[in-house]
Formats: sequence, C-alpha cells, structure tokens
Amino acid sequence: MSYLNVPRLTFSGQFQADPSTVNNDPTHFNNETFRPEYQNYSTADAANGWWNPDGTGNWRFIGCKITSVTYQDGTSTDNPLVDPIIGMSIMDTDARTAGKIVDLDSQQQMVSELWGFVVRIVNNEGNTLMKGDYEVAAFSNIWFTRSVDKSFDAAAGATYQSIIKNIDWNFEISNSRYLNELKAVSCDQLSIQFTVDRYNGTNTSPQFTLGRIAGSIGPSSNNEPKHFVLGRQLFPNPLPQSLNPGQVQTYNYATALVDEQLKQVVLDFGNALQFTTGGVVNSFVDLHLVINTSTETSTSYVDIGKIDYSSPDWYMGTSGILTFPLSEQQLSLVNEYPLAITQIVTTPNNVFTLDTTQTSKAIYTESADYVCADKFVFRLDPDDNCKVHFYATHLGKALPNVIIQAQDATQKLLFAPPPPVLPVVGIPTIPFFSGTDPASVTTDANGKATLEFTAPDPGNPRVYIDGQIYGISYNLSTQNFAKDCNQSNFISLLIYSGAPASEIVPDWDNFIQPIMQQYANLYPLMSKGIFNLADRTVFENNAQILHLVFSKDPEDSNYMPATRDLSKYKKTVILDYLQNIIDKTKA
Repeated sequence: MSYLNVPRLTFSGQFQADPSTVNNDPTHFNNETFRPEYQNYSTADAANGWWNPDGTGNWRFIGCKITSVTYQDGTSTDNPLVDPIIGMSIMDTDARTAGKIVDLDSQQQMVSELWGFVVRIVNNEGNTLMKGDYEVAAFSNIWFTRSVDKSFDAAAGATYQSIIKNIDWNFEISNSRYLNELKAVSCDQLSIQFTVDRYNGTNTSPQFTLGRIAGSIGPSSNNEPKHFVLGRQLFPNPLPQSLNPGQVQTYNYATALVDEQLKQVVLDFGNALQFTTGGVVNSFVDLHLVINTSTETSTSYVDIGKIDYSSPDWYMGTSGILTFPLSEQQLSLVNEYPLAITQIVTTPNNVFTLDTTQTSKAIYTESADYVCADKFVFRLDPDDNCKVHFYATHLGKALPNVIIQAQDATQKLLFAPPPPVLPVVGIPTIPFFSGTDPASVTTDANGKATLEFTAPDPGNPRVYIDGQIYGISYNLSTQNFAKDCNQSNFISLLIYSGAPASEIVPDWDNFIQPIMQQYANLYPLMSKGIFNLADRTVFENNAQILHLVFSKDPEDSNYMPATRDLSKYKKTVILDYLQNIIDKTKA
C-alpha cells in the first residue's frame, strides 16, 4: 500500500527550506584558503557564500491544509461539511527544533534528505490527532524546467516519498470518517509523498526560503517499498537523459496504480507538468490516459479517460492525483498491456468544411519492465555492511527471476566540472563494483533482490573533504541505464575516511580544531550567533552540551552536526575529547 491507495488524503500549502549555502562550494571546505567574504551573501560580482549563508538548516510545513479525502470505497469529498478533516492542517513538530534539510555531499546536492522531521494532523482547535516521525528520505525526479517563469532553483521541482512511523493517534473514535478508516487500516505506519517547487531564494523577498508544496498521505505496509510506488511507471517522451539544469524538459515522470478491487486507475501527475506565472499550468493540451494495445505493425489505444487539469486550483486542490474508473474489459486489458498518455490533436481537413481529423501522439509510455532501489542514499563508514533492496516489476506486478546489474558510474553521474582545484570525485573505486562485469543479483519469486557489499576505506582523496562519494547506476540485464531507465534512479554513496594508519594524538591543535574550524567557516549562524566552535575556550566551556548533541541519534532533530557529515571515527574521537574535559571538570 502507498499514498495512492485508499484511504487517501491530499494537502497543499508552503514549505520552508533554510539551508546554509556556504558549503555549496566544495572549495569552501579548505580551511587554508577560506576567506571571510565566503560567509556573505552573493552579489552580482561575487558568489561569496551563495544565496543563503546564514541558513539554519530548518525544514518546515507552512500553512498546509487538507484539501480532499478518498475513502476505502473509492468515494471522495472536498467538503468540510461531509468530513471535518477537510481544512485541517498538516504540520511539522510542535517542539522548538525543526527538521533539517541536508545534502549528502557538497558534490552531490541532487539527493537532499530530511532528517529529524515530524508530521502531524492538527484539527482547527489546535489539537494533534496524529503525530509520527518521517523516515529519512531524499528527493527524487528533480527537473529544472518545472516552472517556466522561474530560473535556477526556483524553476525546479522534485518529489519526496517516505513513511511516517512511530505514530501516536490522539483519539479513540473521531468525527472524521476518513481518520477512523485510516487508523483502522494502517495504524502503525503511513505513506507520505509531496512535491516541492517554486522555491524563493531571493534574500530580499518576504517569501525568502519558502516554496510551494502539494502532497498526499495514505496507508503503508511493511512488504512494499517505502520510497516509491509498486505501480505503473510512466516515462515522458523523449526520455530525459541527465540532471543537467540546462536541459529543456517539457514533462517529467509520472506514476499510476491499478486498484483491481475498486476497478480504477489512480494517476499521480503532480510532478509531471510545467507551471508559469502564478503557479498555474503552463500549457493546456488534450491529454488522455490510455491502454497501449499497439503491435509492431499497427498503433492502437484504448481510451481510459481525459486528464482534466484545466481548473485553476486543480494542482493545489488535488495534489495532481486523478482517478479513472475501469470497465471490466479495460481492467482485463490494463493487466495485459502497458499504459500510455497521449495528446490528441484536432486539425481541420480544409478551410471549406467543418470536418476535422484527430491524431494521437504518445507523450508518455510505460516502462513495462521496471526496477527501482527503495533506499538509494547511503552514508557509510569503512567496513559497514550496505544492503540495497531492489524491486522489479512487469506492468506493476512482481517480476521474478530477472537479473539486476549495478556498476560504478561516478564519473558520469557526479562529475564535477572544472576548475581542477575542486576535490577529485570517483577515485578510488569500490572493489565490489570495479570488476570487468557488473555486480549482479537475481530477483526472487516476489520480484525482490538485495545487493550487499562492504564499504572500503576510501582514504582521503579529497584532502579537505572527508571521505568520497560514488554514483552507482543499475538496470535490468535486458536494459541500458542511459537509454532505458529513469535517470534519477541511481544509488548515491558517501563513504567516510577511516582512522589513519599510524596512531595520532587527538589533541586540540592537530585534530579537533581543524574540524571545528571547518564547521565555523561553513555555518556562520553557529559561529556568529551562538558560539564559535573553533575557539578552544568556548568549545571546552560548553563540553557538556556539545557532548550531548554529538552523541544523539542522527535522526534526532537536535543531532550535531546538522549536516550528518561526520565519520564514526572522528565522532568517537570528539566525544572522547569532550568526555575528558567533562571528567576533569568534575574532578
């Protein structure tokens, strides 16, 4: 089950993402060449600390309201008189500390994750009816031409999907039919998905650090993936071939789910269309969801229904999710043939008659055979055991006994452009992926497979940035990643450096201070507004509180460092150093 299953709600509003951007430039990690102006906002003449050097790292829901619900029987409402949950709020934590948005690495910023994030359903009286923890997940399917009236990050759109766990339901029986059904069906965990776009990165704007969000919450089960839907994967034509911000892309990936019990197709078109001024759909064309019954010699489609997205509030009111009923015949066909989305073009035959001709052009085709890794971002220390869980499907159903291949594609996926002063990416290789043949696993009867390997010690090839990053592409053995696969579907690894070969004395000057200096440089809010970690006196005078935050679980919103970029070895040494200070104080 997923957010596309019933019972389902949709919500929309704004989000706040407030990362510090000094660390967006890899060269800023070099303490020896760091300059004070790197902590300033960018200007027309200098990049400095980019667009938000004073960022807190916070990530929040802002003014998000529930816009519609769909019940277990497939009926829906957006009327608060029918179900009082309509108009209630989707909120984050009610504590002081917000969740954090964190890049995997300065040289891999295309998989930003949310850490320590809480999701709540709050009624109009301010009472929390449901509260749970968002399991750490990165965005996917980013594209940089989502909003044609914007540029750079403001033009981008991306999608987060994860689960809500550790749920606390604060009611026995609610006056909301939807809430009662949701709790009864999926009380232990829920599926959540949301699309973010139209981000405001202009520091002089009252909307600075805010963007638009629309999403959905539904049931979840442990036997399905957490971060994508076991459904029908629709690829735009032509297939996007890179994450290059300069690439022109008119449509983006979409997902559909066939609900055989309710005899319907649910289409998530939320991150598929372009938008323009005012956040309205950029161009309205006649789109239809169809079953592609074509053969090698003829083209034919069975129409399921028109994709109606013409209403001005369509996106924010529905989160881009549409439902199409299926006849018995269509249900039979949809389990045998792939889906597609076509654009119908009507042209007059000539200027003298009213006769017209209609033609259909497929602008989306289903990837009938599909493989996807559930979790696709990993932070590893040397000797950590890494397990990547794959799911393979054919027309949305388990695809057993097929081979999944994985290969190191770091230089293609994460290549950092000149100048050459940037740290090296992709060296050394990972032994598990460095053979002449791809690493491979075979799916079981349920279409599942696990690729398992041990993280090596990469050494310190980037010198002033800990560890090394890697990009691992994967595909079915019958496919080619570059030609046949969703280009967002690859595995990102950050493998930290291990302990040095020779013993060192972890003293302040040679070990602790350089690490703390880097944090003081990269996160001015801390060094300017709270305390300067690079100052030994300040650091040791706050040993108790620092030991507390450095020892917290990384999924805790108060964990330090907020960037989750500290190796196990360095963290241990820092905690030991702090503990020695605490012990001396107590003596």
